[in-house]
Amino acid sequence: MSEHKRLHPISAVASFVKQLKDLIVPFVFLFVINNRGEKNGFWDYMPLLSMALVLVIVLVFGIIKWLRFTYRLESGELRIEYGLFVKKKRYIPIERIQSLNFSEGILHRPFGLVKVKVETAGSSSSRESEAELTAISKEEALDLEQMIYREKKGESVTEDSSLEQAAIQEDEPFFTLGQKDIWVLAATSGGVGVIISGVALFLSQFNELIPYKAVYEEVAVFIKSGVFIVALTAFLGLVLAWFLSIVWTFIIYGDFKIRIVDDHIVMTRGLLEKKQVTVPLNRVQGIRIVENPIRQLIGYCTVQIENAGGSVLEKDSTSIKLFPIIKKEQVPELLNGLFPEYIIQDDFTGLPVSAMRRYVFRQSVWVLVPGAAACYFFWPYGLWAALLILPFGVLGYYQYRAGGFRIDGGQLSLRYRGVLKNTMYMKKNRIQSLDTKESWFQERKGLGSLTTTVKSGAAGYASQVKDLKKEDLKRIVSWFSHSI
Repeated sequence: MSEHKRLHPISAVASFVKQLKDLIVPFVFLFVINNRGEKNGFWDYMPLLSMALVLVIVLVFGIIKWLRFTYRLESGELRIEYGLFVKKKRYIPIERIQSLNFSEGILHRPFGLVKVKVETAGSSSSRESEAELTAISKEEALDLEQMIYREKKGESVTEDSSLEQAAIQEDEPFFTLGQKDIWVLAATSGGVGVIISGVALFLSQFNELIPYKAVYEEVAVFIKSGVFIVALTAFLGLVLAWFLSIVWTFIIYGDFKIRIVDDHIVMTRGLLEKKQVTVPLNRVQGIRIVENPIRQLIGYCTVQIENAGGSVLEKDSTSIKLFPIIKKEQVPELLNGLFPEYIIQDDFTGLPVSAMRRYVFRQSVWVLVPGAAACYFFWPYGLWAALLILPFGVLGYYQYRAGGFRIDGGQLSLRYRGVLKNTMYMKKNRIQSLDTKESWFQERKGLGSLTTTVKSGAAGYASQVKDLKKEDLKRIVSWFSHSI
């Protein structure tokens, strides 16, 4: 594959659409402003003509970028040449390529195309993939993947064996997400808040156009219609947002499958935009089990893996949801099939009793000052604010109950809680740093805090357990400092 190859022409359209999305808000603003009043001359149409000119320029630039973009495999490197006015060259050694991630957007699927993102070890940019082929055929993408595989393994892979392997992958997924699971995922994901905040963010782009005075008057009239009508409208709005969040979850996680290909985990998901993420098993730095309060009550959790590759802008490429939703009782068996070297246990050494008051106080202190101020300024009704201490204190107690650690040979497991309960499993050789800290108040109680960091993207992922016994801290530090 030493000949220069181009992307599919649809990549020029994709580039145009991407730029158009960034321009849609100012375009709508200009269009609305320009339609106020009568048009009396040529200059009144200048904003619309300028918009049309910008669209033409963006389309022409997209075509030029497509014409100047080429890629090829040569001398053990993936060589890419690109640039709008100045031609740039990027050479990526094959041995540095960790995985190729595929995705099929709405523009790709009718033409049988995919977008390919090249993930490498030690990317030159923490904010994006090392390289991106925005539109190539599925056949070319699979050929590229096979060529890279042969270069790295030094083996010849015949077409027949590749087809046979593809058939096996298609028939025998390691894990699939059923419709019932997606319903549970949608109902417990907090997607309602995302939908509402998304609508609010969209409307905020049109602050200049919203007649707030008229809206305020209409709202005032509406409120006068009665508490029941207002409450019913708010309830129906929440139901609509919940329904939209369920639809969105099905679009994102529909047809979710995991396959094991050689020493890689291959995840595919999506109904409108199909995505395929490939993670080398040797790049997994840690396994994290996450439980929100609702899922914990019904026995479900999310399993994530921390990936050493990925970029800051691609959040799904660092902390990857291996099992977006799963019964917690199934986790040990499934993880043992993927990572037999990890010990998945739920029996942890807990925190000392002396730490409980500190956890409860830490959470309650957030409402002590506002509660006292409310009592002072709004006496006696402000006393109701004191009730806020109760849920925060309960949260602190459950954080104390969750905290703990476990050592199994060369593995350290930590359990801690904010609102979400996290259980982190790490191998010693994957831990980049282990820090301990003792404040003056902790030292008086014989306590200390532990923080570990594993590589995950550019910054790493930190796990912290507060108020461990000092003897337990010394034991963990000794374990980390000496070879086993």
